[in-house]
Amino acid sequence: MEVWHVLAICTLMVPLFLIANYVVVKWAAKSRNEREDRIERAIAMSVARDMGPQKFSKKRPRRKF
Repeated sequence: MEVWHVLAICTLMVPLFLIANYVVVKWAAKSRNEREDRIERAIAMSVARDMGPQKFSKKRPRRKF
């Protein structure tokens, strides 16, 4: 191959690399946000379950954190 062939191929590969990088980063950000949302929902459900009104009676004092 001549030098200009190599330069042409490299020039054409740069936009493809940028597009692939964009897609991968968007996918990673989406999966990270979904994972954080799942963790937050699980924590909220756990706190709601532990601090719900059925857990406490008037005879027992509340737990202090």
